[in-house]
Amino acid sequence: MFVLLKMIKPLVLPPTLIFIGMGIALVCLYRRRVRIAKYALLGTLIFYYLLSIEPTAFILTRSLVKDVSRSAILIKTVADNPPEAIVILAGGANPKDEARLLSELSGASWRRLWRGLELYRQLDGKMPILYSGDSGDPFEPPSGEALLARQYAVAMGIPEESFWVETVSRTTAESAVAIRRILDKRFPDHAQHRVILVTSAWHLPRAKKSLEREGIEITPAPADFPTTMKLTLNPLSFVPSIEHFTLSYLAIHEWIGMGAYSVLDALNLSSFDAEKGI
Repeated sequence: MFVLLKMIKPLVLPPTLIFIGMGIALVCLYRRRVRIAKYALLGTLIFYYLLSIEPTAFILTRSLVKDVSRSAILIKTVADNPPEAIVILAGGANPKDEARLLSELSGASWRRLWRGLELYRQLDGKMPILYSGDSGDPFEPPSGEALLARQYAVAMGIPEESFWVETVSRTTAESAVAIRRILDKRFPDHAQHRVILVTSAWHLPRAKKSLEREGIEITPAPADFPTTMKLTLNPLSFVPSIEHFTLSYLAIHEWIGMGAYSVLDALNLSSFDAEKGI
């Protein structure tokens, strides 16, 4: 199921849809169906243009982060009833190769890790950090992202015993299952699990829904905010850019992900064995 979903997902995302639109236009031109080719080309260009300008990127990302505050996590909020752990969700890593002598966390992972370490220190190290997740690419070997994050954290002064890792989950939904099982083992006497959840602001709605589905109460601690948090229109706002196309892509990706999880839940097809990653 995991591989099937990973194969289907790109087919409904903007890059593939644009490719399909251009392909239809070319085929129609080859068959001298000029009218259809014109409509296909025009529709594809409009689709690309809209996703590549600031107003569209703002609307799409705002739909995900409108309820997320930069100050969502307050120390005084958790002081009286402290959560069990600070959970950081993996955001990707690049393995070492001929050009890259050392493995590196992605930009999103760095910002999530930094936010988690910041919270750990603000809370005086009273709760452990749990870093969850690995590569979501079904055709690549595990990236070892969680282990790499722990190396960085320990190098920055975090005690190794205070930095837990979960290395098997490949999706947000799988991470939620694995996190619950770890908390069940670590805190067997707790009827209700509570965590501080650190992830990218645009990813928070899907992550929150996934953990709450597993019965975990969360306090959100968003990081890695989109650059388009405030709409200030100017002539450049209507010039296509890769930055705004990427933001639009991320937002569409998240909405599709949330929709897919809802369908899997309805069909009772969500299953994951996280035991070997604990």
